[in-house]
Order: sequence, then C-alpha cells, then structure tokens
Amino acid sequence: MFSTFALFAAAVFLQARDVSGAKNGIIGFGIPLYEDACSLACHDSLSSLYLGCTTFPEHHNMSGMSMSMDMDMDMEMMGTTSEECRTSNMPWLQTMAYCIQQACGAYGYSVEKQAKCFSVHAVAGASEPTFHDCLPDTAPTVELPQDAMWLNVTSLVNHETYHATCGTLEEFARSEYIHTKYSLILYLIVIGACLAWGLKVQLVGIFPDIYRRWRKSTLGLRLQQHVTLPALFRSRHLEPLPANSGYVPGRVLGVSISIYVILNVIFSSISFRSFQPNIYFPSQQFELCEYVGNRTGMLSLVNISIAILFAGRNNILIAVTGWSQNTFLAWHRWTARVATVQAIAHSIAYTVAYVDPGYEGAPSYSAKAAEPFMWWGILGTVALGLATAFAILPIRITFYELFLAVHIVLVVLALIACWYHLVPHFGFKYGYQVWLYISFAFWAADRLARLARVVYYNRPGDAKAVAEAIPGCNILQVTVFPRTTRGIGPGQHTFLYFPGLGRLWESHPFSIAAWETHQAPSNFVSSSISASSKDNKIYSLAKELGTAPSATDSNDQVKLAAAPHHQETVPHESQKYNGVSFRLLIRAHSGMTATLQRHLSSPSTSSRAEISVYTEGYYAGHNATHQPLLAAETVLCVAGGLGITYALSFVQEYANAVSPEGEPAGKSHGIMRKARRFILAWSAKEITFINHVRKNFLANAQGVETSFWCTGAMEGLTQKSELPKDEKREMGSSAPAIDAAVTVGRMHIASVIRSSLEAGQQTTVLVCGPAQMADEARKQVVSCVKDGFSIDLVEEAFAW
Repeated sequence: MFSTFALFAAAVFLQARDVSGAKNGIIGFGIPLYEDACSLACHDSLSSLYLGCTTFPEHHNMSGMSMSMDMDMDMEMMGTTSEECRTSNMPWLQTMAYCIQQACGAYGYSVEKQAKCFSVHAVAGASEPTFHDCLPDTAPTVELPQDAMWLNVTSLVNHETYHATCGTLEEFARSEYIHTKYSLILYLIVIGACLAWGLKVQLVGIFPDIYRRWRKSTLGLRLQQHVTLPALFRSRHLEPLPANSGYVPGRVLGVSISIYVILNVIFSSISFRSFQPNIYFPSQQFELCEYVGNRTGMLSLVNISIAILFAGRNNILIAVTGWSQNTFLAWHRWTARVATVQAIAHSIAYTVAYVDPGYEGAPSYSAKAAEPFMWWGILGTVALGLATAFAILPIRITFYELFLAVHIVLVVLALIACWYHLVPHFGFKYGYQVWLYISFAFWAADRLARLARVVYYNRPGDAKAVAEAIPGCNILQVTVFPRTTRGIGPGQHTFLYFPGLGRLWESHPFSIAAWETHQAPSNFVSSSISASSKDNKIYSLAKELGTAPSATDSNDQVKLAAAPHHQETVPHESQKYNGVSFRLLIRAHSGMTATLQRHLSSPSTSSRAEISVYTEGYYAGHNATHQPLLAAETVLCVAGGLGITYALSFVQEYANAVSPEGEPAGKSHGIMRKARRFILAWSAKEITFINHVRKNFLANAQGVETSFWCTGAMEGLTQKSELPKDEKREMGSSAPAIDAAVTVGRMHIASVIRSSLEAGQQTTVLVCGPAQMADEARKQVVSCVKDGFSIDLVEEAFAW
C-alpha cells in the first residue's frame, strides 16, 4: 500500500506540473473567481445565442431559411459559435460593449477597466477590435426576449436574464470565498495556537525567574489548581472509560478540543445566503445544499491535512510546544472525527440536493451517482468513515497491528478517492486540490524523515542488538548499538524494527532506560544479565523460607540485600561498537514482542541472543517538555511497572551531574540544574525484575533516594524474613543510592508525594506507570497545590 500511494503521489506531482495556464493557490488567494461578474454576466447572458456566423452540421441545410429569432426550436444547441466568429460579428461586439458600459459602469468601473473586461470576455483576450471601436453610436432600444435564440442586431440584454446571471455569479463567488476564508481561519487558529504556545515555552526558557514568580503568584496557583493540572472531570484521565470506550483528556486539552469542535460547527453553519432565480440551481433547497456541501467538503479536506500532520512522529510542533506525541494523537483522533462528520455532511447535502423534486428527484440522483466523480466521492466518504469507526479504543487495544494496517489502507484509499473526486471533475482552476497537496506533503515528509533517521542512526549492514530474557518474568532487556548516540537524553523513546522476526514493516516505540557513549561515559553500570542468576537464587531461597505474605499489606517489608556494583559490560559488542549503546526494557505482550520472547525461550536459543535491529533514533525529551525540571529543587520520580524505563533515564541524568561525594556538581546546562534531591519511588509486580533493575541500572546512581514496592506474590517469603547473612555479604550493600528494603504491597502515592515536599522548595513530580497510578498522582499533585506547596507535574504515558 505504501508503494501504491507513493506511485500515486508521483503521478499527481507530474500531472500538476503538466497543468498549463492554471493559476496557483486557492479561491480568493491566488485564484480569483468571477471578479468581474458584471462583465461576465453580459457574456453568459448572450453566449448561448446564435450569430450570423454560427456553423451548423451539414445535414441541417440552412439555405433558404429565415435567420429570425422564431426559428424552429429543434435547431437549439445544434450550432457552434467560435471565438473567431464572435470577434468579427458586429451585433455581438456592440451588444457586449454596451452591456459592459452600462452594467460595469454602475459598479464604478473606470473606462480603462471596462475596456479590459471587454477584451477578456468579448474578444477572448484579443487586442482588436477595441472596446471604444465597438461601442454603438446610438444606444440600442430593443431588449432581447428571455427565450431569444438569435442575436442579429445590436440589442439590450434581457433584464431578467442579466439579473439572474449576475446575481448567481456573485452569490456563488461570495460563497466560495467564505469557504476558503473559514478554512484558512481554522488552519491559522489550530496551527497558530500551537506556535503561540511554543513562543510561550521559549519565553519561559529565556526568562525562567519571571515565570517562576508568576507560578507562585495567587493567580498562577489558581490556574494550576483549576486549569492546567486537573483532569477534565474528577480525577480520571489516562484510565480508560468503562468498556474501554475512550479517554478523558486533561482539562486544558479538553477545553481546547471543545473550542475546536465548536469552531468547526460554527464555520460549517453560518454565512449562507440564497439568490433566486438562479441559473445554476433550480431551487433554493438545491442552492443551499450546494453551499453547505461545498463548505463541509472543504473543511473536511482541511481537517484531514491537520489530522495527518498531528499523526506524524516527526511533527515539528512536538518540539516547538513540548506536548507529547500522545497529546498530538488525541488531537489527531478528534480532527479526524470532525473531518469524517464533515465528509458525511458533505455527502448528505449533495444527496438531498439531487433528490430535490425541483431537480427531477431521485432519477437525477441515480444518474449523477453513476458519474465517476460522484462514486469516487462516495467511496472516499465510506473509507474515511470506516477508518474512524475502526479506530475505537477496544479495537486499538485488542488488535493494534491489524488496526494500524487497516487504518493506513483506508486513509490512503480516502485520499486517492478525494483526488479523483475533485481533479477530473473540477480540474485545477478552483484550487481544491491544494488541500490534498498539503496532506500528501505532511504524509511524505514524515515517511521520508523516518527513512532518513534509519539511515543516519544505524550502521550500514551491521545493525545489531543483544536481547536478553530477565529470569522470573516476561520482561526482556535489549541493548542496541546505534551508529551514534548524538542527541540522546532523558525522557526519550525510540522506534525499533526487527527484520529478523519477519515483520520488517512493523515498528514499535520503547522508552530508553540508559545509554553509553565513548565520549562521555555514564555513571550507570552497563551490565549483562549473565550475573543475574543470583536473582533466581534469591527467589528460590525465598520460596523455601515460609508462607507467602499478603500482596496488599503495604506496611510490612521484606529485607533484601542491595545489588553489587558489577562492572560486567555486554562483552564483545560493547568493545566492537566503542561503547556506544542504549538499553531498553520491554515487556512481552503479543505480536512482535511475543515473537521475540519465544525466540529467546526456544530450545535452540539461549536466553541471550544477538538480533538484527534498526532504530529510528531518539524522539521526545525536548527542552520544552522538561521546563518544569529547570526550577525544581526536588525531583520525585513515581514509576509503576515498566514505567521505570522512563524514570531510569532521569536517574542517569541526575547521577551524571552529581559529584562522587553525592553532592550536585552544578552543571548549569543540565535540565535539573537546581535539583538538590532526587527521589525514585517504584512499584512492580516481579521481585526478580526489581532486583535486576537495582543491580544493573541503580548500583552506582550517586545521591538518589530509592524506595521499592513489590505488588506480586512472593511465594514462601514471610513478611519479616531476612536473607541469610552469607547471602547478604555476597550481594553487598555498598551503593549509596539504594535502600535495601522492598515493601510488599501497593505504593501509597499520597504519602510518597507528601513526604517529598518541603516548605518553600519547588518540587517536580515525574510519573510514568499504569493509568490508575498516573491519575492518582495527578490528583495528589493538585491537592498539594491547593495546600500551598510549589509543585509541578510531568506525565509520561502511552495511550492506545
């Protein structure tokens, strides 16, 4: 499907290049529409009349027949009047010249402009005969009847015909201009709002002290408490609604989306007028349906292009605004929904128009629907509707890979259908295709950027990684060896391709837990899982010690020894690639990750294997996203489950900026430049996973305060049990960052957050974990703001 769309886009480009004489732009902006309606109405009122030089087919012998206007009606529309005929026919020239003089003069046109209109509409742009030469010496007195067929003498244009023609042209042009104006206004509001927020972000970076004082002001605290931090309703935000019916956006995002939807409703509903009698539309209903159909159709194209922009991984607005890709995906879904509703309204409006009894009713609609442009339009609406309908949350969660493939196919089909709905029927003269060009450009730019990233960040012919299974859980550690780690930092994720697993077209996002560079070695330990067999030993020993504790008892603790400071790097690969690597922790679910887990657990493969992996480099982690950290004196990371991968990158950033004595090194360029305290609170189900992270990622994290909770069952381990002393000595407890205690049960988030607060100190809470945990953290942060504490929130979440 990608290759088909690429070939189609290339054909569109070549076709657009071959268009001759077409004006660029859209109606009202580069493409004028009926700008000289007074002159054009003169032409259209007379153009259907036969002249003395009109030619007829040979089998209709005109000899001996009177050239009178009461000629038999059977001759209607049989003749052909060429432009050469008109430029040499004096009744045509004089009637047109007098009509333009009278009609356009009433609009205030100068003589020079009247002459220009005459040249364009009377003589097809020729320089001769001129307007002045063709003005009759005496004003004509005979007015053409409405049913006239011939123009044999200089005459007055029929008043009713001219009025209907000019009024129709002016009203249609006004309507099209308004369609364009509202489309551009919508575009400017949406993109302009993003750029305005980006400007605010840049100003905050330039003047952080002013912003900090603003945040501590009464108005700033109230806005934070009631607008920027809370969920839209109550505390549910990341946790899906019942039956996985969707997500509730945050309050700012929810209000923004509501304004956007309201604007679309308004722009789709206002500024419609009717002009009757109308030479284009036989009834007022047909006319209004035409205007509504055109308006909603154009707005739908605009919103489709915005939806495609917001769906891109390489959307530049992510870096400008600091909003996460999840935020833009929420916008993508809503813009797509609005575009779909508008496309359906467009189709309904034209259906109602053509079944209007004033336009011959249902038979006329059936005939129209058989025309290619019409059924292409129907196909586009159906494809867009299916793409939106199949994007509901239950389908995305249950059949994500299938959803993604079908979604892309349907959207590509909708875009192709829109092209063949518009261009063969209207050509390029109205500029409708420009909105499709924008959609094609956004789509192509994102795909080309992905390709460029793959080429830049991977070693040609040697894109390798080491995948290892962590014992006792369904989590894998993958160490990737890219060509460079330039640009890598905390809070980032990458998209990986696993061609060796037979799914080259699939890529999935994974948070980067840690990284190593040969230019600046990390304080983190890059350790192999080969040493983690001690986890199994501990776990097996625990099973022999006694009865299992209650998983809900959060007050009792199991004392586990801290991890030793191993210096066992991933042996051969690290040396081969000069120490350049980054590590990921991946939980096997279904699809590609399940395939990778089965590969590692197969009898023919050890729990550690070298695999072929391509990375797209490093996404997110922009300065705009991390601004709340710049002023933070205390940083609290609240992580749940695999959310630890997000937190670990900040632990590494903080640890690298801390002196060996555990004091902040004062790195002025760091994102936590003012932080004097860093707290990590992590809850996970698997004790083996907790121990693996402690040994392989936290063993040398200087100055980091840690707390751990295990929510899974640890069979045989009593609540008060201690490991044997020889095991404790073997495991060691020298790492200053690690508290040896692991609490059995769930983390009490309110207590964790409250205990990190200090009066007069700025605290920033980073949260990444299950939806319920993230929502509870948000709720508690809002409560702390209400109590007068200086606290901010940075939320990292994956939403289907």
